[in-house]
Amino acid sequence: MVLLTYPLARLFWDFEIDNTEGWNAFLQLRAIGGLPLYDTGSPYFFNNYPPLSFYVVGILSKLVGDVNLAGRLVSFGATLSLCGSVAAIVRSSGGSRLDSLFAATTCGLFFACLLTDHVGKNNPQMLAQALMAAGLATYLGHGRPTRRAVLTALLFSAGILVKHSLVALPLVIAVDVLRRGEMGARVAYFATGTVMAALAGGLILWLAGPVFFQQLLASRTWDITRAFLFTVEIMGQFQAPLILVGLGLVVVRRSRPAALILTYLLVSMGIGAFFLGGAGTDLNVFFDVFIALAIGAGLVLHLAPFFKFRPVVALAINAGVLAYTPAALGRAGVEVLGELAHRQELFGEDVAYLKGIEGKALCQSHLLCLRAGKPAFYDPINMLQAMTMGRLPADTLTGMLKRHEIAVIELVDPPRHMEDDNPGALVPPPRWQDFPDEIFPVLFREYELDRVSLSGRFYRPRTDS
Repeated sequence: MVLLTYPLARLFWDFEIDNTEGWNAFLQLRAIGGLPLYDTGSPYFFNNYPPLSFYVVGILSKLVGDVNLAGRLVSFGATLSLCGSVAAIVRSSGGSRLDSLFAATTCGLFFACLLTDHVGKNNPQMLAQALMAAGLATYLGHGRPTRRAVLTALLFSAGILVKHSLVALPLVIAVDVLRRGEMGARVAYFATGTVMAALAGGLILWLAGPVFFQQLLASRTWDITRAFLFTVEIMGQFQAPLILVGLGLVVVRRSRPAALILTYLLVSMGIGAFFLGGAGTDLNVFFDVFIALAIGAGLVLHLAPFFKFRPVVALAINAGVLAYTPAALGRAGVEVLGELAHRQELFGEDVAYLKGIEGKALCQSHLLCLRAGKPAFYDPINMLQAMTMGRLPADTLTGMLKRHEIAVIELVDPPRHMEDDNPGALVPPPRWQDFPDEIFPVLFREYELDRVSLSGRFYRPRTDS
């Protein structure tokens, strides 16, 4: 858990961990200000997430004084809660304290070592995962089945209202309730879920109108090649726990908790692989897989018939993550011993630069625009999909560039589709693409590079065009 001290320290530095932080912060400010979340005031800035996290973080920001810091605190606390739920699930399944501690430690290692940038980031993912894991812990806990079914459904509903794509656990538990649950538990689980869905849907429709569902269900491109290659890459990074925990759960599958977690693992892998084909997705769609592996690791140690070899099995499960630990510690050391302060200074310079420019700003780094007092104007990834799928004209952005309607454009990375010195040369598209290919020739013709810094490249309109 020493590795968690780095994301904890990083919480309080005001530079962007990734560009989802500023996007969330804009919406959290709207939530706490009583403004609409799905009619954002700009036709080029979209919200395709459920509303709950924006209000939770917005309310907390009144106590801490800043929405981005509040979102980071929620994310970090949710990570700790998630590891606690993993331990509770193993413990309630008959595991020893050592087994549950191993499961929680495995969960912490996965996130603190290999998935560091997702811990303590102003993003609703970890809050949603914590709510789902708490629901599973409640379902597998002790007490009256009907009461547990109601609480489980409530926690799952809250998780869906934070992140709508986390459907693996609700589906797995729904099937398990139908197969094994008492009649009272079945009625309680499905009735609670149905009532919550109706209440939430009705309330959101009343407050936001149909635009919520239009943005939530907006189509995006899907590529089977991306799904396959990205899935193979992620599975390669977690091959030791996938093999050992997966096989261990198969061996002990006659135990109900082991069979349930094995099902959770397999369903999560299938859903995650499918989601990875969608544009804009990242490895966070596999977080359910990692959580199932952490729970499974504790159950395998508890149930599998190799008591004498438990230390060896435990080390083997986490062999890959332990091998990467020195690099993670090295990164943390470099950042804490000065790099964090240096990045803070450079980010402050970028904010001051942007403040000095009047007019519209297109920021790939949303937090930069927020800190500079620029309104939420353009959402690159969702705008790309809107233009690609025909919801907006394909020349929407290029038209703005030709007319010099945007005073400054900030790109987090140098354009990888076309080089500045050879705009006609195409290269293979990157894994994450925020802008259509055709904007770069227009950008280089109509705008000139004005600044290169921590936040990327800044382009201003040419005065000679």
